[in-house]
Amino acid sequence: MRTSNLLPELKQAQALAWQLLQKGNPDGAEEALKPLLARGVQDELSPTLAVIRLQQKRFPEAASLLERVRSLLPADARFAYLHGGALTGMDQWDKGITAFQEAVKRDPNFADAYLALGQAQRKLRRFEDAQNTYRKLLRVQPENVEGTTGLASALAEMGDHAQAEAVLRRALLYAQGPKAQAGIQCDLANVLRAQDKGEEALQCLERAQDLAPDMPNIDERRIDILSALGRFGDCEQLYMKLLKRNPGDPHIHRAYNSMLYRLGRIELASYDRAPQTRELLLGKAEMLAYQRRSAEAHEIYAGLLTRDPQDMAAAAGVAGSLLLLGRFGDAAARFEDLLKRPGATAEMFVNGAKAALMAGDYDKAEFFCQSGLRGDRYDQGCLTLLGTAWRLKGDARDEELNDPERLVHCMDLDPPEGFSSMESFNAELGAWLESQHPKTGEYVEQSLRGGTQTQGFLFGSGQMLIRKLKVCIDEAVARYVAELPVDETHPFLARRGRDFRYTGAWSSLMREQGFHENHMHPGGWISSCYYVTVPEAAQDQDAKLGWIKFGEPSLPLPLKNPVRRAIQPVPGRLLLFPSYMWHGTNPFHAPAVRTTIAFDAVPGGQA
Repeated sequence: MRTSNLLPELKQAQALAWQLLQKGNPDGAEEALKPLLARGVQDELSPTLAVIRLQQKRFPEAASLLERVRSLLPADARFAYLHGGALTGMDQWDKGITAFQEAVKRDPNFADAYLALGQAQRKLRRFEDAQNTYRKLLRVQPENVEGTTGLASALAEMGDHAQAEAVLRRALLYAQGPKAQAGIQCDLANVLRAQDKGEEALQCLERAQDLAPDMPNIDERRIDILSALGRFGDCEQLYMKLLKRNPGDPHIHRAYNSMLYRLGRIELASYDRAPQTRELLLGKAEMLAYQRRSAEAHEIYAGLLTRDPQDMAAAAGVAGSLLLLGRFGDAAARFEDLLKRPGATAEMFVNGAKAALMAGDYDKAEFFCQSGLRGDRYDQGCLTLLGTAWRLKGDARDEELNDPERLVHCMDLDPPEGFSSMESFNAELGAWLESQHPKTGEYVEQSLRGGTQTQGFLFGSGQMLIRKLKVCIDEAVARYVAELPVDETHPFLARRGRDFRYTGAWSSLMREQGFHENHMHPGGWISSCYYVTVPEAAQDQDAKLGWIKFGEPSLPLPLKNPVRRAIQPVPGRLLLFPSYMWHGTNPFHAPAVRTTIAFDAVPGGQA
């Protein structure tokens, strides 16, 4: 359609739409364009309409519009930048990165594009790339505070906390206003804590609060640092302060009661002193379920469901607590009804499958898992239980999915650079790791029993021994991935690519009688175990104390030989296996500790 006759009206509508967009009113902006859109005006309005869709978070439509706009205006850096925002909004991070790179290529002074590119690279844990992006920005805008703090974050995520500290102290010279200064002080506290400078970190938080008294989460940050320092009495006082200030905050109640559990105090009294809101009742019921107090959890969930029969969380809680109470048929029926509703989550399909397996209905369990996988082909929980259902049915597809001889790789690593033996390397590493473990019990939510787990991303610690070990692990994982067979129909092998990244890395320390309950890793693709220190009792080939075992479900199911493969822990040994594969450990009986490092990896382009 020719638009020359509409030019004044077009300019007026676009000007009004942009004004409304700047005020954060995309729906109003769309209304301003509707008369012209109804008359067939398209190309001229595409840029404005694309930004409207972006603000409305209708990312697929925005991406489609921006792709067309970029073909019409290929030299315009703004639309490459906006296209990257739409793509990352759709979790297409690699494509988003390419668009942001094009934006900074077109306009080397485009600060927002650099910042978005760095953020996307950090999202994919490409910290070296992110660091380079921020440095390029700072070469053209040396006093850009967001670029400086972004560089510090990338350095910290790479484990270079000392350099991150130096960068943040430089950022303090440029930051304008008390709020910006306070934010940098909080970031400084994080990198100081990572360098075991807890008291200095607390001082930074004091300065941050003096600068910006309304800065959120200061006390929560204090608690993290005080916990690392072992000052749990101070932590409890701060929790009491937070609960008095925000008695209805479910996150504070959860964190407080989780700490009490780790300290051996099995109590949930804070919930009873608080307003009996839906959110807090759901939180209390979940904690009760973790503590195996299933009847009490069921009572709360049932009460919430009586209040609102459409409450999906309460309905799932009722079904889940029936499963824990051993009422498997009732639980399966509840889940079956629940999963017919819109909004069913992957966790509901997984728990429904567990209930069906325990009720002996393996076909229904398979159906629940297959239904969940239609929403996410790679949902690890559904894959775990699908294999279990097949195994109970005698279906050969389970062997294809879970063959531990083919998919579990066992590698004895060579000593890292600078060490003559794995014995000397692991002796140093084990001593350092033991110093990093909290002096408390285990987390109630985790599979570890009789031990502790480190917090945070271990590969980002910056510790020299961890850096050296990670080089060896990187090589081992790359070799494992390269040697996997190509099979686009297999839910593990189909994800094989040229790249991978870590989504988590931590250390577990078991004391005498410690063990891992049988479990899987819902957020991974490849999971692992690297052995640092191992008790001598593990050398017994018959007793298999402390050995890792594969194939045995967490559920008491009628399998004649549930363990398909058991592997002896040996210092320096690395195991790699599919994240959906059942695995756990046998307890060991010895006055010693068993220290490991574990991580999860996913294909490189996934967030």
